[in-house]
Amino acid sequence: MSTPQLPPGPRQLKPLQTFRFLKNATAFLSECRSRYGDPFTAALPVGDVVVTGDPEGVREIFSADPALFEPLGHLILAPAVGDNSLLLMGGQRHKRERKLLMPPFHGERMRAYGLLMRDITLRAAESLRPGGTFRAQDVTQAISLDVIIRAVFGIEEPERMRRFREALSAYMDSYTPLLMAARPLRRSFGGVGPWARFQRHVAELDRMLSEELATRRGHAEGHEDILSLLLGARDEEGQPMTDAELKDELRTLLLAGHETTAIGLAWALHHLHHHPDTLERLLKELAPLGAVPEPEALAKLPYLGAVCDESLRLHPVVAVVGRRTAAPFTLRGRELPVGTGIMAAICVVHRDPVLYPEPERFRPERFLERKYSPFEYLPFGGGARRCIGAAFALYEMRIALGTLLAAHRFTLANNEPERPVRRNVTQGPRGGVELVYQGPRHGALA
Repeated sequence: MSTPQLPPGPRQLKPLQTFRFLKNATAFLSECRSRYGDPFTAALPVGDVVVTGDPEGVREIFSADPALFEPLGHLILAPAVGDNSLLLMGGQRHKRERKLLMPPFHGERMRAYGLLMRDITLRAAESLRPGGTFRAQDVTQAISLDVIIRAVFGIEEPERMRRFREALSAYMDSYTPLLMAARPLRRSFGGVGPWARFQRHVAELDRMLSEELATRRGHAEGHEDILSLLLGARDEEGQPMTDAELKDELRTLLLAGHETTAIGLAWALHHLHHHPDTLERLLKELAPLGAVPEPEALAKLPYLGAVCDESLRLHPVVAVVGRRTAAPFTLRGRELPVGTGIMAAICVVHRDPVLYPEPERFRPERFLERKYSPFEYLPFGGGARRCIGAAFALYEMRIALGTLLAAHRFTLANNEPERPVRRNVTQGPRGGVELVYQGPRHGALA
């Protein structure tokens, strides 16, 4: 019996394809699909990968038995999240861990953090001065980082918050795209260089997390932060998560929760201020709620939700989600051998002109005019491996964006369009979205 052949794809050397993918995944993958059809094969850091940007191909991946797949991203993700991360687990272990992690991110548990999110947002804007120029992403990252520290880690004491803020920021900033994609650079070179620097930040964060776990074990009852809830979680056999599992899952929540919300918010502020009519419509929806809206009222606003959805459509924080076949699998009629990497190209699906007319245009109304399936709109992936923090991230994004715009006025510092740039696993606006603070809205915060 002959071995199934992978679909055609570009013949460029792997380093060149990797460079193009890291520089602009949307352009590279869209060009490949146009030239070679769907699915196609690309040579990426994780190996040769079969890629689909067709909703039907996405459906086939997301609807398949999870046992057919293993995680794909160990090379890229393991240094950032650790081997005990949900992102790198498969089989029954993935199912067990996901069940333990899910409860704090849904329903009443999640909504309990609304007031915290709103208050953190208001405090983050206190340092802004009328007429001053600032990077929106600096503010949105400060918001999402403090939400992580307070809601996830449960830290309240100001000095410890400062230490965690510095440690988490340094840890994230030191994991560069080159370290992410190039295994040969993961050497210390005598204790110097980017890998050594990253490892020092990993060790510092690990030490702080170990201290936090030692302090909190046995004293988590009555606390509402996510760490306390995870400390009390038990699997079907009555076993808790180990410290190693907890620390890697906390690192995963940092990467997934902090980056997704901060970057999505920055892009939303960019597009709203480049489209005055859209901003005006949103402000009219916010106006009846007053200067400091209640979180639950914000969460129910349809146009605010559409703005957030459109921001994540145009700029999904990760361009692709992947699997590796653990058994023979057929994708779009093509049989793939065991061990094949496969990817759903979120960035390609989200710019399909059939699904999204004028796909390059920021137009939130499209999400009010029709409902998209989980295979047509997938900013958080899908299937059995959909991001567990998706609802939390969307909730935080609505609260933070609505709170900022209800209380404050901003204008663009310049009319230059932002370009996406890779930060590490995620992509964000190259310039961070420069805005000018015009002051509180009339009567706001008085």
